[in-house]
Amino acid sequence: MSSKYDGLTPKEADDLMVGTIGSIVCEELVTARSMTPEQWDEHDIFRWSYEVASAIYYAVENRRRGAP
Repeated sequence: MSSKYDGLTPKEADDLMVGTIGSIVCEELVTARSMTPEQWDEHDIFRWSYEVASAIYYAVENRRRGAP
């Protein structure tokens, strides 16, 4: 199984990881901004926080394991 970090320098791999995390957060912010007040009131902020934290954790762990 190849890593998306294969062939990258450490700086390029770190930049990719930061970009991946940034994309995840931006997607979630777009979702939150598009919600109506009623949808926001029903939104489970703890689930959202868990999803973002999990995505960041896995991005960092994947980078750590596949570090060039």
